Amino acid sequence: MSTLSAAKAVLEADATLLATATGGIWDYDETGRLGISRTTTPAAFDSNERIKPCVLLKLRNRRADGELRDDAGQYSSVSEILEVWCYEDTGYSNIETMRDRVYALLHAQQLTGTFQTLWVQDITQQRDTEIDASVERSDYQVFSSRSVS
Repeated sequence: MSTLSAAKAVLEADATLLATATGGIWDYDETGRLGISRTTTPAAFDSNERIKPCVLLKLRNRRADGELRDDAGQYSSVSEILEVWCYEDTGYSNIETMRDRVYALLHAQQLTGTFQTLWVQDITQQRDTEIDASVERSDYQVFSSRSVS
């Protein structure tokens, strides 16, 4: 299971988060490089084409973190940044609720196939002009390993 699918599984299993994220929880594999849009994720929008509160997950590249390394065994500890984008039409109250719930679900937790997930930062009070929506992003550093199977 990939880090992205493991994080998505945790978030989608939480009824409290889903009660606010009525537009769903999406990942980069579903949306492609353009992210949330009326074309790629129509279920994230209401009948008036306004975005519902929703979450988009993206994963940055893995990199060696230098913590654990065994060259002979071809083992290396790695980290990657999980980006959690929270959207809503206007304002930030639903976004803050979703962001806080995601923090409770991910920070200092172990996802399937990883060691630990730690909150890094929030980028708040942003606007997505493409879909005319409020958006905020939280970044989580996910620690795992790479080795020869």
